Parts: sequence; C-alpha cells; structure tokens
Amino acid sequence: MSVPKELCDQLNLQPGTRIVWEIQEGKLIGYPLPREGWRALVGKRKRGPNLTAQLLAQRRRDRAHEDRKLAR
Repeated sequence: MSVPKELCDQLNLQPGTRIVWEIQEGKLIGYPLPREGWRALVGKRKRGPNLTAQLLAQRRRDRAHEDRKLAR
C-alpha cells in the first residue's frame, strides 16, 4: 500500500516503515509501527475482548479434544 508523500512528511514516515492496520467504526486506521517492534504496541489497545485469554481457552479445548481422540 502506498501512502501519499504529503502524509509521509506530516507523520515522518520513512520508506519501509511498517504500519499496523485496524478497523474502527467502519474506518481503516493505520498506526506506524515503531522500530522497537511489537513490544511498543503492548497496552495500546485497551478495549475489546481479551484475545490472549480467548486463544489460551481455545488451545485448552483443542488439547482436551486431542487427548480424548488419543484415549480411544
């Protein structure tokens, strides 16, 4: 995706800058990813479901399912 030069200048975006995208109220919102990487994003998104808890719960269900299959 290309970002217009005027916006790059305003936001100090350099070639190769990574951008994280999300949809908010039907709008596409982009956030420049700091050079430190994903650690800089920790805590940025405060609302919404706890995706980590959901993933861990799904993994527990998957493991229990696999354990039941192996016990047959």
